[in-house]
Amino acid sequence: MGRLSGKVAAITGGASGIGEATVRRFIAEGAKVAFADWDGERGRRVAAEIQAAGGQATFVEADVAQEATAMAFVDQAAQKFGRLDILVNNAGIRMYQTVVDATAESWNKLIGVNLMSYVYCAKAAIPAMRRSGGGSIVNVASVRSITAGGNTIQYDTAKAAVAGLTRGLAMDHSPEGIRANAVCPGPIFTPFHAKRIAASGQTVQDYDADAAGRTMLRRPGKPEEVASSILFLASEDASYVTGSLLFVDGGMTSMS
Repeated sequence: MGRLSGKVAAITGGASGIGEATVRRFIAEGAKVAFADWDGERGRRVAAEIQAAGGQATFVEADVAQEATAMAFVDQAAQKFGRLDILVNNAGIRMYQTVVDATAESWNKLIGVNLMSYVYCAKAAIPAMRRSGGGSIVNVASVRSITAGGNTIQYDTAKAAVAGLTRGLAMDHSPEGIRANAVCPGPIFTPFHAKRIAASGQTVQDYDADAAGRTMLRRPGKPEEVASSILFLASEDASYVTGSLLFVDGGMTSMS
């Protein structure tokens, strides 16, 4: 039996990168998974591959930055599988602006995806988890929760807020058997980075070299390595862990 046998999970941003790796890992560990993403084509492909292999996964094309849409996705996950045990808030975008360059529109867009979608999904998930007798919320934050990236003012602000949200959720709902934790990835090579590298004229080797200089392990991480940490926090292996930030960053934040 897998570590999540009998559990039902809802995962946002599940069509690629860390989200996709988490969907696939949860399925491998016996969970039933509903996942959302605004990339409908890729999301349907991932769901079809999982279903063809015998896994129980359902995909919802959704913009979870919208409250009604986010809450409907979580409610649909609980209704389809009869319960909800785990929520992984992973949806995210990034913008490269300073506070001088940033507009109200760009602030609202990034905060909507990177913070408010987490709020909306948690708002819907907690009542469902109460009915299931408890649960686990895992928020995907970042090393930017406690450090600055440079030219990423909205992203840094949102990720710091996710850390605060995580602690608040843990404080309010741990007495109900609902744990809340966050993973804080460092440099993780995902399709987002592949596209950005291609657009900038750099190479994967350039990205690897940059990550090597910023981490103790001298390399970028893989989405699957973050998924393993999310699995730990979601599972009963972390039954005495709540309100915590788990840094999955190759030692980046411990370097001077």
